[in-house]
Amino acid sequence: MGGSGIRRSWSRWLLLAAALVVLGACGGGGDDATEPTTTTTATTTTSGTEDETTTTTGTEDETTTTTTVTTTTESVEEPDADGQECVLVPNGSCSGADFSGQDLAGAVIPGIDLMGANLEGAILDGALMVGADLTGANLAGASMSNTNLAGATLSEVRAPAAMFFHTDLSHTDMTRSDLTAAMMVEADLKSANMTGARVEGMIDRRSFWCSTIGSNGTLRNDSCQGGD
Repeated sequence: MGGSGIRRSWSRWLLLAAALVVLGACGGGGDDATEPTTTTTATTTTSGTEDETTTTTGTEDETTTTTTVTTTTESVEEPDADGQECVLVPNGSCSGADFSGQDLAGAVIPGIDLMGANLEGAILDGALMVGADLTGANLAGASMSNTNLAGATLSEVRAPAAMFFHTDLSHTDMTRSDLTAAMMVEADLKSANMTGARVEGMIDRRSFWCSTIGSNGTLRNDSCQGGD
């Protein structure tokens, strides 16, 4: 073969080799080396005060995890140390409160609202309770020695076996009260209204009756002559 023929043969081989190199560099139309990106999202919620969300995004080359934690604080209301929902102060509101068996001697609480309160067996000796409202309160067995209840509302109170010693009950409303077996010793009942009160077994010792409306609705002036 001549020199020109050999050169043409070598040229064809070089062109073929170059084409193969180019095809190899371009991937030859084969499968992609990178897998499709897969995204997985997982959400986990725990009861209580923590909520946790985890998101995972991954490929065959890299995995990234992001975690978000949210904390919620719940408020808890604690009861008062004495278990009461009120404060014994002048003109305060303690309607329906439970003071049974408590020592409230010397309390200064004029005008306080104790409607429906439970004061069974309570000690109220020397307490200042002028104008207090004790409508429907439970005073069974309570001690009210030297207690000032002038002008107080005691209608429908339950005070069986209660002790009223030298108690100021002047100008009080004691209508339909239960005073069964109560002790009235030197109590001031001037201008009190006891209409409809239950007085079976009530013991009266030297109490002051003047312009007082008795349980049967009649006026009692037993002590007016020597009283103020």
